[in-house]
Amino acid sequence: MTRLVDLTQPWGDRMPTWPQFASVEVTDITTHQRDGKSTVLVKTNMHTGTHIDAPIHYWPTGKHLGQLPIGELYGTALVIDLRPITKPWSYYSLDDVTRCLPRGERIREGDIVLLYTGWDRYNWTQPTRDDVMYFDRHPGPKPEVCDYLISRGVRMIGGDLASMDHSLHVRVRQFRPDLVKEYEAQSGKLIEDTLPLRDFEHIHYHMAKENIPMLENLGGEIAEVAGRRLDVGAFPWRWVGGEACICRVVAFVND
Repeated sequence: MTRLVDLTQPWGDRMPTWPQFASVEVTDITTHQRDGKSTVLVKTNMHTGTHIDAPIHYWPTGKHLGQLPIGELYGTALVIDLRPITKPWSYYSLDDVTRCLPRGERIREGDIVLLYTGWDRYNWTQPTRDDVMYFDRHPGPKPEVCDYLISRGVRMIGGDLASMDHSLHVRVRQFRPDLVKEYEAQSGKLIEDTLPLRDFEHIHYHMAKENIPMLENLGGEIAEVAGRRLDVGAFPWRWVGGEACICRVVAFVND
C-alpha cells in the first residue's frame, strides 16, 4: 500500500518572509459569529513557505505555471542526504553531492533531485527555529552542481532551503553587509574570492533558462525519506502566467 509523506512546511500568517516582501496578511471577510460562515482574504507573495518556482520567474521566455503539464510535476525522485556535509554557509561541490548519493544510486535522466541539508530544523515551525540561520546562513551548491544536473536532464530540483542558491549568492548579500563581514572573518578570505559575484543567483538563472522548475522551503517529514528513491509530486495552481506558487509537495512511499 502506498504511504504519503508530506514534504511541505505548515503555512500561516505569522511565518517569516524575505525582507523585500510584505508580510502575509489574513483577514476575515465573513465569520461564523456574524455571517454564519467563515471566509478569509489572503494577501501573500508566492515565495513564502513551500513553493515552486516556474522557469518564467527568472527567464522571460521560460514556462509559466499554466504551461507545466501535471506529468512534469510528478516523477521518480532521488532525495540526497547532505546533512553530513552541511554547516552554516557550506558551499558544496559536485564531488560532495556524489559522495552523498545513496548506495548504488546515480542521478538519472528525468529524475527529480531533492537536496536535503537538514536546514528545515531552523524553519518557523520548529522548536529550534532560527530565522537568521534559515534565511541568511544556509548552504548552497556550487555552479558545477547545477550545471551537472542540467546535463543529466533532470525534471525538477528542490531543497529544504529558503533559496536553492547559497544565502550569500542572493540578496542577503546586499541586505546584510554585517554577515558578509562575518563570513569573511570566519573563512579568512574575501567573499569575492570564494563566492564571486559572477555566480550570483546562478542556480535560479540557469535552471530557469533550461525550463527546470525548482522547489524551495521543503520541510514537513522530509527526514523520513532522506537517502531514498521514490515518487514525488508537487501540486501548485494551474495558473496562466504564474511565476511561482505555494504548493503541496508529497512523497509516495511503497514500504
